[in-house]
Amino acid sequence: MKECTISINAPGKMLKGAGVPNTSFIPAYIYKLEIPLKNTSSNIKLCSFSSTLGNGIRYLNNMEHSGPDIKLLNSINVVTPTPEIGNNNVIIFANNIILSANSTNTITFDIALCDKLTIGSAENTGVKIPHKSKIYFYGHLICEDFVDSCSTISRALNYELKVKCDNKTIKKGETTKFYVYCNTGQYDMARSVYVRSILEPELEFVGDSCNLQPRNVYNFNGNTILKWDVGSLQPSESKRIGYMVKIKNDVNPGQILKNKLNSNCINNSEYTQCPSSIEYDLIVAK
Repeated sequence: MKECTISINAPGKMLKGAGVPNTSFIPAYIYKLEIPLKNTSSNIKLCSFSSTLGNGIRYLNNMEHSGPDIKLLNSINVVTPTPEIGNNNVIIFANNIILSANSTNTITFDIALCDKLTIGSAENTGVKIPHKSKIYFYGHLICEDFVDSCSTISRALNYELKVKCDNKTIKKGETTKFYVYCNTGQYDMARSVYVRSILEPELEFVGDSCNLQPRNVYNFNGNTILKWDVGSLQPSESKRIGYMVKIKNDVNPGQILKNKLNSNCINNSEYTQCPSSIEYDLIVAK
């Protein structure tokens, strides 16, 4: 068993929005990346680590540290795409750092995703990163004669559907409100945007509770289907749909009720579709 390990906690989905090099433009979408370094042994360990971020990821500073070994922050180096080095990826590394016994040290910093891949060490100069394409992150930690490796994947998005709710747990007969967000990336305009909500039979749509009335409300296989025509969205725009549902009385305590949502639109710069889907689970209180 390896006593010292590395992992990478990256967002599962990333809307593109990294600004333009050499300008004061503020990126529209900034995400946090975490690199936890763990020492599970009862002894101090001398280690080195490196992490290669996905092609198209831009490093946006704000590096922070949590854990007992604050001095390791002074040893961390950040290498951005540089023609002299010939790298197309951001590389984070540190050599000969001390990890305390039974410790976890976590490095956190800001990242964003460009619209295009990096080629020839020049950011945002390659082909456009397609909607839902995979962005790979890798990490390696060396401790004595052992090497621990990890990887994770994010999905690049031109358009994203998100959902929130006033409640996670709810009693039968009560009402709650869903909030659906349609978000575009920094570089793309979306047109012909639609949203569909599929409510399970135990969820009843409350009519006239919506800020944007659905175009269609109908039943299919016992489910209630709501469909909205949202129209067009400008780059970095977010539109919100709010509507209420009521929990019917014929439910069982602990039952999970699902609201399944899907959406699609046309990317106005490439004339490609950008599907997005998500679901929210409501738990019936015991």
